[in-house]
Amino acid sequence: MRKDPGMVIGREDALRITEAIFMLTSEFNRVFSLNSLRVLTGDYYGDAVNWLIENGLATRVNDRYLRVTVPRLRLLAVAGGELVVRHVDDLSWSEFEEFISFTLNQAGYQTLRGVRLTVGGVRGEFDVIGYRGDVVMVIEAKHWLSISTGELRKIVEKHVGKVEALASNWARFVRKVKLKVGNEVYIYPLVVTLKAPQVQVMDNVPIVASYQLPDFLSGFDMAKGSFLYFKPREMHLS
Repeated sequence: MRKDPGMVIGREDALRITEAIFMLTSEFNRVFSLNSLRVLTGDYYGDAVNWLIENGLATRVNDRYLRVTVPRLRLLAVAGGELVVRHVDDLSWSEFEEFISFTLNQAGYQTLRGVRLTVGGVRGEFDVIGYRGDVVMVIEAKHWLSISTGELRKIVEKHVGKVEALASNWARFVRKVKLKVGNEVYIYPLVVTLKAPQVQVMDNVPIVASYQLPDFLSGFDMAKGSFLYFKPREMHLS
């Protein structure tokens, strides 16, 4: 369930504030001083603090420090997609997967990350798995700035093969990770990239830019009939 938006500011202000936060934080240290923020934002300081807190992006540690409370990629996505590209070198693959999990959680999905499972004699790793009701999304997270159409096709084909194998071994997977799902599920392969891909769907598999993921999830129920999915031991294509 999405929260109502808090304080709204102009796009340029959001970009400036987010740039400042990225200068003051890192993957492993998300606490920064209000004084440092004041230096970087100047006249925008008051709006910066209010915007961060009212939108649930940061919280007060004390009267001198704030802590970023969302994945840093979420900050970039809120401010504007171009910032994702500008700061790609500052984002680790784990931050990328953290953002995907966070976004799924915000949309009501429970998540698993970094699941490893040997299926059909082949050891596979699944970056992020989100599940809600009878929908299971198995996500391949590609922390690449640029992906050619040819590379994307190889990624999709390999991912579909892994998801099909997962569906064929679904009962063992559910036992292994203690997944609480119903008896009948629909398992959708999904690829999430850092920036907008050259194609949005390939072989009926959706390919979504990181900063477009919230909108994709909000419209998923209306669009899912056109996407490839598997049921345990079966493949279906609407």
